[in-house]
Amino acid sequence: MRRGYSLAELAIVLALIGLLTMLALPSWLAVFDRIAVERAASEITTALAVARNAAVLRATFARLWIAADSLRIDEWGDRGWLPVWRFPGPESHSVSLKVSNRIVAFGATGIGSAASNTTVVLRRGTQTAKLTTSRVGRVKRW
Repeated sequence: MRRGYSLAELAIVLALIGLLTMLALPSWLAVFDRIAVERAASEITTALAVARNAAVLRATFARLWIAADSLRIDEWGDRGWLPVWRFPGPESHSVSLKVSNRIVAFGATGIGSAASNTTVVLRRGTQTAKLTTSRVGRVKRW
């Protein structure tokens, strides 16, 4: 009676596992790229909403700085711009950023100044997300 597997049988099984992994890996990489781009787009959309709401709720000016390494919200105070909120930008997800207007400001009424038609393009691998903002703070995803 024979116990265990021969070296040839183990080599064949390992070769099949390797072949299946090679075939499945590109599709998994595309999934990871899509997840990273979706996360970065969601964070930018949230930052725009928070900046607009901060301006309206506090009846002051608020601005969002959009940079590859960080998203920063500042509020106009007695002594100038004061930091309110900051978190890592798309670069933290290995997502590249192209933005037409790096600073989006909102007034006390929630109307944006320099927000009209700001376009943000996020890209990683084969995945791309394009966001545009309107003057009233709406964000559209293309």
